[in-house]
Amino acid sequence: MASVDRPRLLALLADELDAARAQLEALGLALIDDEVLARRHLGQLQALDHAGQRCATVAAILRADDLDAATRGAPLESLTGRVGPP
Repeated sequence: MASVDRPRLLALLADELDAARAQLEALGLALIDDEVLARRHLGQLQALDHAGQRCATVAAILRADDLDAATRGAPLESLTGRVGPP
């Protein structure tokens, strides 16, 4: 197996997260078209949106020139709280 350099690997992972976010967004949009379902499952639809936002945030960090600074500046407390200083 050929080795992949770190920047290329991080970019590939970021691309995968972008694809996952697009799938989550498409699913959310399809489900929200059903008003009854949307009202009944608003919390779950919001969770889909949050999962997509998390994917986008991690993808942006993976693409950053300075991973540490990007992580500290991440808008999601769930992420910054887990990867902060030891």
